[in-house]
Amino acid sequence: MKKIYLIICFFIGIQFVFSQKIDSLQVNKQQFIIDSNLSYEYSKPKFFDMFKYVPHDLIHLGKYLVNKDNFGTVALTTYSTVAMIPFDEQLTNAAAILGKPINLDNEGTYLRIKGARILPSNLPAAIYFIGNGGTTLLISGGFYAFGKINNDYRMLNTSSELAEVLMSVGIVTQTVKRITGRQSPVRAIADGNPSGNWTLFPNTLSYQQNTPNYDAMPSGHVATYIATLTVIATNYPEIKWIKPVGYSLGGLLAFQMVSSKVHWTSDYPLAVLFGYVVGKNIA
Repeated sequence: MKKIYLIICFFIGIQFVFSQKIDSLQVNKQQFIIDSNLSYEYSKPKFFDMFKYVPHDLIHLGKYLVNKDNFGTVALTTYSTVAMIPFDEQLTNAAAILGKPINLDNEGTYLRIKGARILPSNLPAAIYFIGNGGTTLLISGGFYAFGKINNDYRMLNTSSELAEVLMSVGIVTQTVKRITGRQSPVRAIADGNPSGNWTLFPNTLSYQQNTPNYDAMPSGHVATYIATLTVIATNYPEIKWIKPVGYSLGGLLAFQMVSSKVHWTSDYPLAVLFGYVVGKNIA
């Protein structure tokens, strides 16, 4: 709920800043030529579009998971998750050893104002911040600002879609986390629980008071990052470096979170599936 309030306040603020009308042709649609065989057409998005389509995103994900045409993808995701669980502890230890020379195994530290994290202050935190919802929100704000300045409907739609990503992915991952109740590595290792305990449908109060004991699966950071990348790459297919650079950064994010014992490796397949399907549907 706090995330939704933050998104509303953020976009009301930047809409106020850029509310002055731009002296250029105001049209209902804009067409963008991608190549000789492909063009995209965009309408100017309305403020509430980012909220209006969230239920559709959730319904689409549910239909995707039960559609027989997607059986192979869903089965592979399930199989890879189950297959990795017995090896999670070994994979976590190996990642910590590999990450130690550049301090990726350390906990992230942040500059804080009145206890609130503002900016990362070491390398692990900077990498972890890649998948933070605040990063997606800042990118969305950037697209909005440049879209308003240039009267660019593609940028404005991308901005709106990224805000939609935060809400839809947040609802999906938080729902599954509160069903699976999987213990994070840092708590599991301290308690001597290989691969972490699973507490199905944990008590809401316990979850809020001791979140790392229950919120490992799936990774919200990876799901948010993949959905963010998918939206941008889908809207800008002519920029060929987005996917290779984006997926490389995503791999670094995933490795850092295992190395620093934030997530198990098996927390990722489901997160990638959720992020990609939701992001592709939104875009």
